[in-house]
Amino acid sequence: MGFERHKRPRPRSGIPNETTVWEGKIERLAWGGLGISHIEDGRTLLLEAPLALFPGESVRASIRIKPKHAEGEVTEWLLPSPNRVAPECPAGGKCGGCSLHGAGPLRSDMKRAMVEDLFRRMLQSESWEWLPAPPDALRSRIQLHWDGKHLGFHQRKKNVVVPINACPAAAPNISESIPRFEEAIGAKILPTRPQRWELATGTPPAEIFAIDELQRTWLLEPDGWKKRDGKIFHHFSGCTIAHRPGGFFQVLAKWAMEAFHEVLTNWGVNGGTLYDIFGGVGLFSVLLGDKFNNCVLVESDGDSVADAAQNLSEANISHKCIEMDAAKWSAGLQEGFGGPDDVVLLDPPREGLPPEMIDPLQKSNVGAIVLVGCDGATFCRDIKRLNPPWRPKKIAAIDLFPMTPHVECVALLERG
Repeated sequence: MGFERHKRPRPRSGIPNETTVWEGKIERLAWGGLGISHIEDGRTLLLEAPLALFPGESVRASIRIKPKHAEGEVTEWLLPSPNRVAPECPAGGKCGGCSLHGAGPLRSDMKRAMVEDLFRRMLQSESWEWLPAPPDALRSRIQLHWDGKHLGFHQRKKNVVVPINACPAAAPNISESIPRFEEAIGAKILPTRPQRWELATGTPPAEIFAIDELQRTWLLEPDGWKKRDGKIFHHFSGCTIAHRPGGFFQVLAKWAMEAFHEVLTNWGVNGGTLYDIFGGVGLFSVLLGDKFNNCVLVESDGDSVADAAQNLSEANISHKCIEMDAAKWSAGLQEGFGGPDDVVLLDPPREGLPPEMIDPLQKSNVGAIVLVGCDGATFCRDIKRLNPPWRPKKIAAIDLFPMTPHVECVALLERG
């Protein structure tokens, strides 16, 4: 383990942001798929890589020394783990979509270790549930980039397109449609200007929509792509959730509905009123509709609110859907809102709960809070913000993003 200098004399204390070559072993894995090690003076080294990292591997990396730590990028594996396998995709290690190629059957165990490290450090929690993704958990929507010549995913950390003609992480009907989609752009059947596209399907996979940056939609029909408005439908356990193409919904729709339903049912989440905040198109309200007397859904996006109202009506769920920013809605609450039979369910964006929502939630009279988070570190931060009085009774991590280090976290909070 040591340093190799690039053309400049070695600094006495490490000049911040100066690039240095480092060689050494990965000691352990941390949240986000980072490899953890230490530089010569004992400072922690955080390493990223285009492929999965295994503890114990010897690597070469380009690092930057900062005042309190160092960070960098693995550029070469000097002694790979015997558990390493070839990437499952030809674009593995190149495109920025999947960074856990190479882990093979150990991928789930690696992700669990990352989550374990996070929860232990930030929540001092050793008790939580892990729901690994099943083999058939494939993406029901993907984002592709067309640069005027090539169609594919962006290269890792670069605005450069890696051409692809299939995506093994996507639902088969989406993956198989990619060549026809590229042909349609080349034939000027679809817009040819460089932009980001989304391909999406329903549950079970059926129709395939292509959505451009202007939210215009095309449907893949037997004789090609045809411009068409419509909805994407997801069917689960006798319920149907619909949303407009391009609207937000879970990336792995089928597995997300199954996993959330399993966790929340096993935890016995039920009561009088469900306050579904950041409610989107009503995913959680529909999944829990038969467990509550009525639902109040709050969402800032008008199209999603309209879809939610339709979804809840068709599910015969008593509801009220409010188009409003969640922070503004919480600011209008009276101190002690809700009752002991009510539950607040929060599914905020990646940046987590707005700070102004914490006080109203702390002073509420609801019986429980369910917190959902797609960024583990932010999720843990918000749990700590809500305490006191709210403390986690149950915590789960769901692998809703296979082939990446990301997971979805869920906690049931009760008064401590």
